[in-house]
Amino acid sequence: MILETIVMVIDYVLFASCIFILLGSIYISFQTRFVQLRFLPKLLRMLLFSQKTKEGLHTISPHRALFTAMSTTIGIGTIVGPVIAIHLGGPGALLGFLLTAFFGSAATYTEVNLCILHRKKLESGKVLGGPMQYLQALISPFAAKWYAICGSILMAAWSAAQANQLAAILNSPLLGDYRIATGYSGIFLSLLVLSILLGGIKRISSFSSKLVPVMFILYLGSIAWILFSNMDQWGDVFAEIWNSAFTPYAMASGTLVGGIVSSMRWGVFKGMQVTEAGVGTQTIPHSMAETDDAESQGILAMLSTYSAGILSFLSGFVALITKTWQDPDLPLGISMVAASFQQYFTYFGIFIIVISSFLFAFGTILGNSYNGAQCFGYFTQNRKEVYYYFFSALVIFLGTISGVTFVWSIIDIGLAFLVLPHMAALLLHVSKKKETLLKPVAD
Repeated sequence: MILETIVMVIDYVLFASCIFILLGSIYISFQTRFVQLRFLPKLLRMLLFSQKTKEGLHTISPHRALFTAMSTTIGIGTIVGPVIAIHLGGPGALLGFLLTAFFGSAATYTEVNLCILHRKKLESGKVLGGPMQYLQALISPFAAKWYAICGSILMAAWSAAQANQLAAILNSPLLGDYRIATGYSGIFLSLLVLSILLGGIKRISSFSSKLVPVMFILYLGSIAWILFSNMDQWGDVFAEIWNSAFTPYAMASGTLVGGIVSSMRWGVFKGMQVTEAGVGTQTIPHSMAETDDAESQGILAMLSTYSAGILSFLSGFVALITKTWQDPDLPLGISMVAASFQQYFTYFGIFIIVISSFLFAFGTILGNSYNGAQCFGYFTQNRKEVYYYFFSALVIFLGTISGVTFVWSIIDIGLAFLVLPHMAALLLHVSKKKETLLKPVAD
């Protein structure tokens, strides 16, 4: 009884946090005159007619910065997050993903804009960027240190969650004789990630620029096949999403899901994890872009938020069509997604999910580890990042042998500690100095 009460209190606190974050994103949208709509034509032009940009010793091209950020944002959470949200919060939780993607893209534009304006370049050419720099300039050094500490911890936990689900699918009974024990997956993944991280942002961005298009096309193409094979069910699924958002109901297990509190608590939080909108973590790779055009880099960054939000919504839609999220025989997480694919691709379905999961998880783990190292380096004067890489490798291994519910719950709580003060800083800046979002500031 006491445990249930504690869980209920935490859920309501997180729900209140969700409302604050969502309202904050809506406010920023109005203050920036819905930048996510106004700049869509420019975003398309930038993607279709990109220009070659020289890279520095410690910087990367604007588009490589985008792909590096996208490889972090579009992770295994994009696949698993919607299923977890639906299972725990009802089908209405998918509305949270759409709301977060649309309104959150304005927050993404704002924070990436600010990171370009306030980053610092050392004499060696190394760039110091991310939320810490603009939080220090706009709020206080304490706010920057708080973000750095919370960010370094959260990024490691986020990597552990990615590794957890990747190890789970590699050890799935659906693979038969090809199953890999979670411990072996953890060792291999940790060593592979560590070898790339030690190569720095150049190696990470080169890998990400090749990884993102492949994983996006493979997974989106598979989802599209399932969706268009069931067009007659679209109307019923949309009705189920809408009704669930406002009407709680009991599952077969007796657990009450649905309703506005449950839907927003799980939908907005998982949507925020998937899109990273308002979290500030996307700004770290964007800070390394070889550009002084803050507006254009902010516009590019919105693509990552849109893509992750839409892909998550479609993943959840597939789970609702196939009903695997209600199967009591399936463990919560990636196994439910694999079962959906197996219905339409038979034995090949599990291999599609394995390949997609590896690409999604690996790219996100790389990005999270790099972002966490930048946060860690902020309060170690940028001299100890390599220690963080080894710490991340250890946490990745531990994540592969931990329980899924425990890992994702820790992330929810940690995310609240990180994003609430960060969103408050964005709101404070936008309300007082929104004109600085549209022009550079003096050094």
